[in-house]
Amino acid sequence: MDMQLLSSKLDEVLHRFATRNEKSDNTDAAAAAATTSGGDGSDSDALFSDVTFLIQCVEEMTTSVKETGNSPPVKTLEELRVLGSVCWNMTVRHSSREDGVEEQKLRASLRDFATRAFLLGNYAYSGKNVCHSYFTQHPREAEQCVVMCLKTSRDLSLCGIINNAKELLSVGEVIASYISAGVKNSLTHLKHRNISWEFAYTNMDILWNVGNYRESCQAAEKLTQMLLKDSSLQREHRETFFRFVFTIGNGSVPLSEESYIRTMLNYSIEVQNHFKLTGTKDPEHHLIMLRGSTLEQMALSCLREGNAKDAVPWAESADTLLHSTTSSLLRLKVTAESGMEREAILLLHEYVQRSDVSVDEAVAACFELHKLLKNARDGIIEGMQLLYFKVKDSTLGEYVAFRFIQLLLHDGSLVSCKRALEILKNEGINFEDTKSRRYCFIWLWELSENTDFTRSEILQCLETALRFKECASESEINILQLRLCAEYISHYEESHYTNALTNAKDILLKLTEKKLQCIFTHSLLFKIAVLESQETEVENELKSLMKCEPVEMVGSALCSAINYSLKCNYLHGVSLAASYALFSSSTFLDAPSELEVLRVYVASLLSNTCTCSDEQLRVLVERFRSLISDQSATISLTHDEVIWWAQAFLLVGSEFTDGPGHTSVSAFSAATLTVMCDPNPGNELSKSLLCASILCTLDDEFQLFITGRPCMELCDLNDRLQLCKKNFSTLSSRESRIILLLSEAESHLREPSSETTDKIDTIIKELTLVPAAFEDYEGLADGASFIASQFTTEHAFLHGIVMKLYMQAVRVVINTGSLFMVLSGDKDEESANCITDTLLCLYKSFLLAFDRTEQMVVVQQLIELLSLTIEEVTITAFIKRCHADSMWSVITNSMSYMVLFLEYFAVESWNNSVFYMHLADTTKQKEWAQIAWVLVNVLPETNNVASALLALKSIIPL
Repeated sequence: MDMQLLSSKLDEVLHRFATRNEKSDNTDAAAAAATTSGGDGSDSDALFSDVTFLIQCVEEMTTSVKETGNSPPVKTLEELRVLGSVCWNMTVRHSSREDGVEEQKLRASLRDFATRAFLLGNYAYSGKNVCHSYFTQHPREAEQCVVMCLKTSRDLSLCGIINNAKELLSVGEVIASYISAGVKNSLTHLKHRNISWEFAYTNMDILWNVGNYRESCQAAEKLTQMLLKDSSLQREHRETFFRFVFTIGNGSVPLSEESYIRTMLNYSIEVQNHFKLTGTKDPEHHLIMLRGSTLEQMALSCLREGNAKDAVPWAESADTLLHSTTSSLLRLKVTAESGMEREAILLLHEYVQRSDVSVDEAVAACFELHKLLKNARDGIIEGMQLLYFKVKDSTLGEYVAFRFIQLLLHDGSLVSCKRALEILKNEGINFEDTKSRRYCFIWLWELSENTDFTRSEILQCLETALRFKECASESEINILQLRLCAEYISHYEESHYTNALTNAKDILLKLTEKKLQCIFTHSLLFKIAVLESQETEVENELKSLMKCEPVEMVGSALCSAINYSLKCNYLHGVSLAASYALFSSSTFLDAPSELEVLRVYVASLLSNTCTCSDEQLRVLVERFRSLISDQSATISLTHDEVIWWAQAFLLVGSEFTDGPGHTSVSAFSAATLTVMCDPNPGNELSKSLLCASILCTLDDEFQLFITGRPCMELCDLNDRLQLCKKNFSTLSSRESRIILLLSEAESHLREPSSETTDKIDTIIKELTLVPAAFEDYEGLADGASFIASQFTTEHAFLHGIVMKLYMQAVRVVINTGSLFMVLSGDKDEESANCITDTLLCLYKSFLLAFDRTEQMVVVQQLIELLSLTIEEVTITAFIKRCHADSMWSVITNSMSYMVLFLEYFAVESWNNSVFYMHLADTTKQKEWAQIAWVLVNVLPETNNVASALLALKSIIPL
């Protein structure tokens, strides 16, 4: 490269190098530079790149000289010397205030260029003869070259540029060999310097800086021998060596290379031992400080490698020499890490009581040892306690107390935690520092969670924590107070300490003033009301719970209220809370919780601790069915649960509903559904309960059918019938067989078809064989009557079925009346009721008759009934006796209805007789007339209808 261009390029680089700090000081300019050129980082990279280019130019010129053996022109050499000097001086004058890595590398590169240019300009790269001749003639230039090589090589080594550093050091060493001893004394920079020492030391320094630790130690060994044997070396050489070793002893290397630091330290100790024996003019305390520091570094090096036992003798020796807080602390740490716990505790106790150890250092030592020692932590706590007693009455007492508590809690043992609580509770420490108060608040709160604490100690934790409540948020205080109230309640449960409830109630009432709808507050107030057996308060708190927020938690709170009432055996609270949970808008967390609440409520109902309307029972049953239905499949019941629920619903349906109705049918259906969920369906008890639940369902459903308002869908009714037939091929009891037959009849009647008449006839035959009672036929006839009224034209044959059923009921009375009626004695009213019911069936049959022929069949049954003899007394005689005994005025409406029906049939018989008289059908006219006079004779003599018919007879003889 042309020298003019090289000089111009260097000027530009040096200008930028010199003005780089000015740019960084001007923030506006820096911002502008960042916008236009990518910022200061880009400038540094560009500058470093230009310096590298300059070095390459000089290297190319150097290579050319080495290869050709021809030196550049004298003018070029002069220019190179000038460029090198200028560049070097610039690096001296313009050092950055920030000695960062990039700055060091930039300055070292500029010095690399300066040194190379200056060496090239002074024939350093020419042939050996030329070089030797030149530097022999120019010792001052040789001196400058040597100094520049020494400094630059070290700078390059610090930046990791090892090859350039070694090359320059080698060149400098060659040039130094050309300076004779006589000439050296006349040189300014070298006359007081040992050149061989300088190069050996620099070589050691460079090798260490670039990570060649092994070679550096070899160089150090050479220097050590020089110090031991060369008496011409001055004190400053020795101190330089000591300083270098001390510096690397405080530094760090990869753990695998740690042994090299100890090698260096051993060399330092060897030199120290030599001069201690030979004697020096150094002050005694300087030697002690140097040796003690070196021994400390040896101990620390062993510790870094994990060899604590090897470090112990070094640390002991260092402490013996120095007696400083640092050496004592090091010895303490080394002893602890080596496993000598007893010795470490003794050293700690001595250390914390030293007057020259600060409180912070003593506290830090206690915490450090607490991490290291596992089996002697009690001794560490004793050490901290010694420190606390030492400064207790001073301004530092509060701080040490805080740290002592912190150590105790960090220790975590039950004894330590109790000791911390004792200090906070009894020492009267309030801590002025807000942070300390905050920590104490949190610590005490967490300490109250210690499961090994007694209830009293937990209360002490919470009560003491509230002393520091001003450093807590309102929500934290509320939570803590709620926890305290919960503990008060538990304390009362255990010891019946009345003040505990009073304290809890006072706090909770204040909380309700601040937050009326807090679910936790009212839950605790509910517990207090339960413990005090205040029924009014219990209900008020349950009402308050219903208004609390969040709404999603109300269900859980009610479940908790139920559990607590059960725990206290307070059944009123159990039933009340369960009713609120079930019959309100509250939601449950999960299906099992809802099922348990249902079970509790049903148990309360069965034990008569609460009352429940039919509507509420229906809601209850539906909730249960939704939980176990096949569609939802949210819950699987065990065998024992199935038995319990089935029996419960059978009891509910039969004992706690308003008679047969929708609710009872729903309850019995739920019992059936429950048994069908039994995981052990073959169990005899399960089979029995299934049969009972189905029959109860069918029975109550039939009772509703009788009144014309059936509850079950026809498909459900048929399913129950099929289930019963499938599982119970034969039913032993008469009642069961009757229920099944009546339900089958209901099924056929509710879905009439051409086969209905035959099927009903078959059922009637089967009922006759059972046999069925009057009430069974009457009820079936009533139900069929309602169905017939719905199909007046479409299924007219239903009216005939109804009439047939009523007549069958009458036939049962005629055939078996002697079994259940007594016409003489003290059961006149019951007999009158039975006769009236039978007459009602005849009346309904008469109305349903298609013509007078069928009506004649009905009245013939009536005459047969009246002639029925029971224990030698006919029904006719019974009616007349009742009249003779003046019972009409005192007997219930049954007697009046009985006479009314007889009057009706008498009048209708007369009318039919008149009808056939007009038709000149003498036979039928006489039949009807005969029946009319029979009925008139049964009626009392004073009866108006009888009197009227007798009067008509005299006018129209029939």
